[in-house]
Amino acid sequence: MQSESFKIIRGDAYQIVRRLPAGKFRAIITSPPYYRHRHYGNNDHEIGREPTAEAYLDSLAVVFEACRNMLTEDGSLWIVIGDTRRHHEKLRIPHRLAERLVQAGYVFREDIVWYKKNNVSSSSHDNFSQAYEYVLFFSKNRRSYANLDAVRVQGNEAAEGRNKVPPRHMVQYAPQNLDRNEIARIANIIHSASSSTLLSKLPTTSDIARAYGYDPEKFCPTCYRKFKRHATRRRIGDHKHYPIFAVCNPRGKNPSNVWEIATKAHYGNEHFAIFPEELVEVIVRFATEKDDNILDPFAGRGTTGIVATSLGRKFVGIDLYNDNVEKASRNIAKTDNSANLIMGLAPSNQH
Repeated sequence: MQSESFKIIRGDAYQIVRRLPAGKFRAIITSPPYYRHRHYGNNDHEIGREPTAEAYLDSLAVVFEACRNMLTEDGSLWIVIGDTRRHHEKLRIPHRLAERLVQAGYVFREDIVWYKKNNVSSSSHDNFSQAYEYVLFFSKNRRSYANLDAVRVQGNEAAEGRNKVPPRHMVQYAPQNLDRNEIARIANIIHSASSSTLLSKLPTTSDIARAYGYDPEKFCPTCYRKFKRHATRRRIGDHKHYPIFAVCNPRGKNPSNVWEIATKAHYGNEHFAIFPEELVEVIVRFATEKDDNILDPFAGRGTTGIVATSLGRKFVGIDLYNDNVEKASRNIAKTDNSANLIMGLAPSNQH
């Protein structure tokens, strides 16, 4: 029985990706097998078993080059990947892969650091413990779909001790009380001003702050940070202080490119997820909308599909091994509450 929300396809990622409809997927989110980290089965064509790092990068590059044609024009590719050491040397796998994909036409948007808060200490005598991996973010073209409002984070100044007690009692103007008519009036005055306009004719900081629902003399009601004076009239030739204050977005601030997310065991502790659901959720919310299609060419146990279907997206996953296909199907079905279609396609003999 076919599900309307997801399907898992068994077979070689490179061969299957090329058979999928072009321009279908808003996002491709995956964590490919890492180079020389582990074996997932007995197939000689499994990516990660290559004799050299160059051959491994070649294998990944041909898959992701094929994936580019599957993206919508505003689609994006997200790759969670770690590095490998050989003979005491880091191979720079993520960086070298990024260079190859840029040459293939992708736009390299960001290399996000995923800091694993519960990382396992290394037993090495001459290296540091590996506490982070990369989330490589590419877009098909220079403009890609992005919904920052879906992933904004609230300020943590109170938690960090800069303002230990949120001074809510000091906030006189709530951020939701926007005076849109006043905002329009102020904007018109500012935009109509010229170099000859007297400063006294311009709106004051208090005028602007009240229109936007902030109290400039106290604290930001979103993050509780005390507003800072950035400029005064004295600095520009007047003796009257004219404070200009910074305010933050009431919906929260942009997340940084360092994500602190712990790895978690799930589904009967069958494995520790290298690819935690919390990390995938940030990407899905940021890069897609409801009913969008998401692809994972290295589906594994189905983490991307679990998150995608639970957030109302449609999912297609590919995996080389039938065991993973079955586990992914069960895992996704637990959250999707629907049937699934398992398509068996023989793996290719070459990339």
